[in-house]
Amino acid sequence: MNNETLDQNQNDKLEMMGLVLRWGLVISFALVAISIIVYLAGMSTNKAIGWINYILMFVGVIFATKVYRDEKCGGYITFGSAFKFGFLTLFLVGIITAVYTYIFFAFISPELTGQILTQIENDMLNSGQSEEQIEMVMSYTKKFMTPGWMVAWLVVGSVFMGTIFSLISAAIMKKENHELQPPI
Repeated sequence: MNNETLDQNQNDKLEMMGLVLRWGLVISFALVAISIIVYLAGMSTNKAIGWINYILMFVGVIFATKVYRDEKCGGYITFGSAFKFGFLTLFLVGIITAVYTYIFFAFISPELTGQILTQIENDMLNSGQSEEQIEMVMSYTKKFMTPGWMVAWLVVGSVFMGTIFSLISAAIMKKENHELQPPI
């Protein structure tokens, strides 16, 4: 490889990381804004609200990948490049939302943890589980409902969901330039 090719590869990586940063921040900001609205509306223990976050992440990574493909890749992108871009974007979203989650549960609303635990216990009571089962599950649940553990599980979940969403997004957004490929 000559120096010009190396410089172009470096520029391509910098452009990609710039878009990863931009879209990671946009998606994270939207997720944090929704979280604050849900909290202020008193709906933080509503399980259905969590689906909004997944939908936003999925739509966000598809849109971000489309912008990357069309603006920086000349309208074409391989499955691998689309996956890499989507994964890095959602990984950044996971890191940013993990920091927000820690700050939120540690300092802004530590009492929300108790509300969530109460909701879990009530759900178990309503499903007809025995007192022994409830006590056992709640003892473990309480151990993992600290801001640190929530952040750890959020990062793991973000990597998992980011991988799935990025695979789907890459499959949807890939568009290879067959004119540039050598004939078989």
